[in-house]
Amino acid sequence: MNSFSMKLFEDCDNEFTVFLHDEDDIKRPCVIMCPGGGYRYITPHEAEPAALAYFARGFNACVLRYPICDRAIYPYPQKNIIKAVSVVRNHAEDWNIISDRIAVAGFSAGAHVALCAGTLYKDEDLLRLCDTDAHTARPDEMILLYPCVGVDIPGYKDAHGNEQILRCDLLVDKGTPPAYIVTSFGDRFVSCNQSLNLARALSDNDVPFELHCFEPGDHGMLNSDNVSACDYTTRDIGMSCWFEMCIEWLRDRYIINARTDNRIHDDYFALELMG
Repeated sequence: MNSFSMKLFEDCDNEFTVFLHDEDDIKRPCVIMCPGGGYRYITPHEAEPAALAYFARGFNACVLRYPICDRAIYPYPQKNIIKAVSVVRNHAEDWNIISDRIAVAGFSAGAHVALCAGTLYKDEDLLRLCDTDAHTARPDEMILLYPCVGVDIPGYKDAHGNEQILRCDLLVDKGTPPAYIVTSFGDRFVSCNQSLNLARALSDNDVPFELHCFEPGDHGMLNSDNVSACDYTTRDIGMSCWFEMCIEWLRDRYIINARTDNRIHDDYFALELMG
C-alpha cells in the first residue's frame, strides 16, 4: 500500500489522505470517504476503517477530514470536497485510478458533504475557489449512509441570494450522480424522510439510485461490524450487510450502467418534497 496525506487549502483545517494499491499497475475505481460527526467532530471509525474496507475490496480509497466547528460554514466544507474530487481526477493517470469511476461516500454530516459534491459541482464560485471545472469536479457516484440531506450551513445562499438551509434535495438535477442510500426507520437523530425526499428528487430527475431503509437501527448503528447484538434488532444490519450490497451496486454501475430511457413516469403519485 502507498499512503500519503496532503492539505487541500491553507485557510482552514483539513487533511486529505490517499490509499493506493501498489502491488500492480491495474487501474482501479476510487472511493473518497467523508466521516460523520455533525460538523462538530470527525468520527474515527467512519474515516480510515471505512475507507480501508473499500480498499480491501480492490478500490483505491481516500479520507477527507473536512473543516468542522467554527469552519463548518459555507464554503469551507464544500470547497474541500470539490477540490478532493478534482485532485483525484487530475492524478488519475499517475495514481492508477479509473477517471470516470470516482465515488464520494459519507456518513451522516459527511454524507451531506458528499452530497454537496454531487449537487454543487457546477457552482461557479466553488469552481473558482478550487481552480477546477465542472467535469473535473463531478463525482461519478454517491454513497450516502444515514445522510443529512439538509443542514443549516451558515453563509450558504440560494440562487436568489437568500440565506437558507443547504438542502441538497432541492439542488438535484439530471446531472446529479447516481446514489446508493442507506437509512433506517428507527433513526432518532436524522429522519429517514430526508433520504426518502432525496430519493424522490433523484427519481423525478431520472437519476438512478438504490435505497435501503431498514426498520430497526438508531443513528450510527449501520457503521458497526454487527448490530445484531444490540437492543434494536436480531438481524445483522451492520456494515457486513449494506457494504456487500454497496459493492454489488458499484459493480452493476460499472458493468451495465443503469438505463433510464423508457422507465415509467407516474405523476399520479406526485408528492411535495420535504415541506
